[in-house]
Amino acid sequence: MLNVSKNQHRWKMSLDENNHRALQGAAETLAWTWKADMKTPKSYPLNTEDAFSRIKERIRDSQHPSRSRTERKLSKLPPPPPPPKRLSELIHERTVSAVYEDQNAGRYRDALKSAARGDYAAFRKILNAIGQAHDIDYFGPGVAPKPRIHFLHRNLIEIADLLGLSDLKHEGIVEFMDDLCPCRRTHRPDAIRKLRKRWAAKSDSKS
Repeated sequence: MLNVSKNQHRWKMSLDENNHRALQGAAETLAWTWKADMKTPKSYPLNTEDAFSRIKERIRDSQHPSRSRTERKLSKLPPPPPPPKRLSELIHERTVSAVYEDQNAGRYRDALKSAARGDYAAFRKILNAIGQAHDIDYFGPGVAPKPRIHFLHRNLIEIADLLGLSDLKHEGIVEFMDDLCPCRRTHRPDAIRKLRKRWAAKSDSKS
């Protein structure tokens, strides 16, 4: 038992004081929001999505403390755009990417490459994501479909990357998941390895 305890929470040793503060209460918040979302399991987990967004924002703020709250608000409230003249102005591609990756096993960027090579199945999946993204952008996140693909684990891996934990071995990320994930399932190194490989460089796919 002593050996097990000695090896727990190794990921925390990689964090500086600011990132430690940014994660305070994260596990409790995620547990509460996930429990609330699971009361309507067929709906999109809006509470947990909001919690993930706030945690990521706190981490970014901890890494750039000079960025003021006013600057953040202004950056999120651009002036209204002019009427669209082309599809790219009507649909936010970040929403398309998020919907695609919530609903399919793989990255949006890779689906675009497959579609360009004539993969009709990939093209159809992108079209489906565009239709859902339109509804989300114009009617709000309440119409978003329930995620099919590793919603909790994918967001936690993104948080681990923001924290600079991407160099940890898979066992270290498993401990990170065990500490923060509200799914209450066993996290196995092999499954985490496959998920990390699948979502490696995900941020690049949004550029």
